Amino acid sequence: MHELFPVIKAVLSSKVVIFTAIVVFLYLDFVCFVARYRKKKKLPPVKKSVAVAPAPEPAGESGDAGDEAGGADGGEGA
Repeated sequence: MHELFPVIKAVLSSKVVIFTAIVVFLYLDFVCFVARYRKKKKLPPVKKSVAVAPAPEPAGESGDAGDEAGGADGGEGA
């Protein structure tokens, strides 16, 4: 068993093994990229409109806030 460790160390530190491992990793990465690649659809150019958006109402003055609070008690008046 003690003779095995120097052999493993020599093999893993070999320049050929390191270079081969890097090449295989890059090749597999490229293969996965090609397998997952999907062509993007060309979208027509977006035309900018000049429409003016309505001004937002202040939160305290909207009539919806009272309706939500009144409906939370379970509808006692009905």
